[in-house]
Amino acid sequence: MSLLFRCAVYALVLFLVAIVVVGQRHATAADTLRAAVPRTGRWLLLSAALVGAMFALEALFIGW
Repeated sequence: MSLLFRCAVYALVLFLVAIVVVGQRHATAADTLRAAVPRTGRWLLLSAALVGAMFALEALFIGW
């Protein structure tokens, strides 16, 4: 499978998890979806930062 497909599936799964997490605090579906989108974006940025940190640690301890 291509990397783009894997990233798309990962983003979709994060969005679905965000719907469940945010849905516990909101009463309507529209509010839930509006709140799930920014949370998904934050989680994607956090995931990218963690992957970058892993690559940095790999380069630091193992080398190129």
